[in-house]
Amino acid sequence: MRAAVASRTALPDLIRREEASRTGIYLLVGPDPDLPGRQLVYVGEGDQVRTRLAAHDADESKEFFTRAVLIVSKDENLTKAHGRYLESRIIAAIRGAGRAKLVNGTEPPFKGLPEPEIADMERVLDEIEILLPVLGFDVLRPAGQEAGTTASQAAIADLPATQKPEFVSRDGASEAKAREAGDEFVVLAGSVARLRENPSAGDFILRKRKELREAGSLVTTEDGKGLRFTTDVAFDSPSGAGSVVFGGNVNGREFWRHAATGRRYGEWRASVIGSEGAA
Repeated sequence: MRAAVASRTALPDLIRREEASRTGIYLLVGPDPDLPGRQLVYVGEGDQVRTRLAAHDADESKEFFTRAVLIVSKDENLTKAHGRYLESRIIAAIRGAGRAKLVNGTEPPFKGLPEPEIADMERVLDEIEILLPVLGFDVLRPAGQEAGTTASQAAIADLPATQKPEFVSRDGASEAKAREAGDEFVVLAGSVARLRENPSAGDFILRKRKELREAGSLVTTEDGKGLRFTTDVAFDSPSGAGSVVFGGNVNGREFWRHAATGRRYGEWRASVIGSEGAA
């Protein structure tokens, strides 16, 4: 695969590139004004990508994007059907990863390819999953999966529990589990958060819980007393994760406890750092 990236201001240069005359797929990416740190993403495909990019640049509904990346085949063997299949699969992958908000509307999976060609496109998708983070578009990596690790590699890796400790929170109205993953703190699927927010809930907490509910990542439990995480959800910090679970501001170092020992997260963290420093 061959990729080209440009900022919004340099889009005319990208459109003039030879690659933009081919059949391919593209992503438009920009910051989400409603949630700092989150990206908005639009995924598209076209027989001539440059035509679609030019149209989007003039579209007021696409004002959000600040960068664009187009991906085409080196040997020009992608067809319109291939592009539609890859577009559908990338949209599904971004939704599943939960790292960015899709601007695309709801689209059904594209199934208009014979099995041998689907297998070929899945190999192309593997290449794209490796390529995009290198280009600075880390929107396909599932929550909790470390950067540079493909989905297949993550499935194979089975580290001892001592290397991937779990942390729990049980405050009577919530029962959540979480773990560290690279530079993120991930609340695990099946965890239960408080149903209602507390007076201490700030804008971030309210927006994040609303976003997760709209995405179907938080649903009301069967007894109607809590909110269940349907997928793993990554946060920048234990405090951010704990605050969403609790429905109000909390100190993550106090809120989470090591599942095996019962020690507060802050105490456990200090002991790990201390032991590493002494080694």
